[in-house]
Amino acid sequence: MRDDVRRALLERLIDHAALFPPASMSMDEALAEDRAARASPYSWMLDRFVCPASRLGHLDGLDAPVSVVLDGDLGTPAAAIELRLAEPAEAADAVARLRELSPEVYCELPLSEMPAAIGAVAAAGGRVKLRCGGEVVPSVEQVAEVLVGCLEAGVVMKATAGLHHPLRRGSEHGFLNLLCAAVRAGDGVETVRELLEEESPDALPLSGLTAEEVRSTRERLFKGFGSCSWREPVDDLRALGILS
Repeated sequence: MRDDVRRALLERLIDHAALFPPASMSMDEALAEDRAARASPYSWMLDRFVCPASRLGHLDGLDAPVSVVLDGDLGTPAAAIELRLAEPAEAADAVARLRELSPEVYCELPLSEMPAAIGAVAAAGGRVKLRCGGEVVPSVEQVAEVLVGCLEAGVVMKATAGLHHPLRRGSEHGFLNLLCAAVRAGDGVETVRELLEEESPDALPLSGLTAEEVRSTRERLFKGFGSCSWREPVDDLRALGILS
């Protein structure tokens, strides 16, 4: 893989969510881990520090942009805001209110509401958040429909949960699969589904990607993903020879 493609794929890809399961670090532990990440040779892969709104008052010493997970009132601006909605009809009011505090409002809705939710979030000027792990793991077909639906609606998405590893492992989704699938989302659901199912890096179109198309995809479709660990993605990419 060329250096410029590697950079386009991985730069600012990971929102560091050390406060959240399964890491569930204390605030002091999470801040120390974030400082270690941003002092490492792989700091360029990190984007926001993810923090619940209820714990923002404890971010002493953080030198990073913050993505706020809404679990209560928020009265200060943030780099991004993430919230759960019960149904698509809630998107318009929620996004309108929160866009005053952040240009990026990510709405997570139940999988049962997809893909109708994508259109509602797009119409409200929001972004889509897709949970890829946890109690319910979406199928490759569901993830493919969300990727293609977001592309067709012109809405940016991020992913969260269950994406510690670059490649698919059994029922676990891989973040390199997601990246490649996002780049090829214009080829349709079937192509995206096939890419999401691959478990070998050689089966992904990594050598055929250009930095320009990857950067364009990251800007208009797939922003990145939240992970409670930055070390696991880095270690796996090094094992694959993608990082040194």
